Amino acid sequence: MAFEEFVVSSYGGYKSEGRTLWHCDPAAETVVLIGGALQRKTAWGRFESALAQTFHMFTVDLPGWGDADTLPASYGLDFLAGALHDLLKAAGHQQVHVLGASYGSGIAHRYAQTCPQAVRSLVLAGPLLWVPEAVREDLRRTVDLLAGGRMEAFAELSADIILRSTPGGRVTRQSTVRRILRSMFRDIGEADRDKYRHNTLRLLGQAPSPKPPITVPVMVATGEHDLFTPPDLCREVASACLDARVVLVHGADHAMHLELPDLAGDLLTRFATGQSLDGLGYCHPVEYSTGPSLSAAVCAADGRR
Repeated sequence: MAFEEFVVSSYGGYKSEGRTLWHCDPAAETVVLIGGALQRKTAWGRFESALAQTFHMFTVDLPGWGDADTLPASYGLDFLAGALHDLLKAAGHQQVHVLGASYGSGIAHRYAQTCPQAVRSLVLAGPLLWVPEAVREDLRRTVDLLAGGRMEAFAELSADIILRSTPGGRVTRQSTVRRILRSMFRDIGEADRDKYRHNTLRLLGQAPSPKPPITVPVMVATGEHDLFTPPDLCREVASACLDARVVLVHGADHAMHLELPDLAGDLLTRFATGQSLDGLGYCHPVEYSTGPSLSAAVCAADGRR
């Protein structure tokens, strides 16, 4: 039987919490999930359950998330990558497959840069290494709405940003996911409001670090209809990695792990276990990339700040 184990660590004076769901096979490898806005370590649902059939699962509340301490926006990705490494050591996980989703993708990316010896593979789902120009003003507005206590408007705009999709595109379970996200954003407490504000301000000031390049196998994935982190953005992120593939999932947008949790779990399982991703019926043909650097993206991101 699988069982849960929790761990707490402190890095630079800020508390993190981690949760391991141990697989019944002690030889199973470990997958780490680093979530997006307001994602908690215990709330990955069916997506985590699909992965737990094969892997030990390690979910995290790093500073700024869930039950961890609030982290001021002045602390950047290097600090968060360090906190992740400290938490993994405390939990006894030495080599891991890492998935960073949305807000969490920058942390996962930076961790793979700074601790490549600890990373077996990297998945960036709906990557936000920098904020696309098309959504910068809307993200800033969510911070203002939250500060003004306009919770209905904040929840509506936040859900709209995440679920912004191709006009006319058919997205599986989007209306259900929208209701869930609206409710989550509308009902957040004071502590989570502060965390959201600092995390979003950090993200708005964030630029990708081009060096060192990512050398581990990378999958950059999102839904085919995602207009928050659209396919061209995924291709740009993948172009900086030495061994990357871009996967676009049919009938999904930025929230693909909520809309299609079983298929998203199957996709990550195949990738982390070294199986072929070619010919999967739920994806577009896989695009492979061995690009050189993020220098162009850094210049573009600096120009937006």
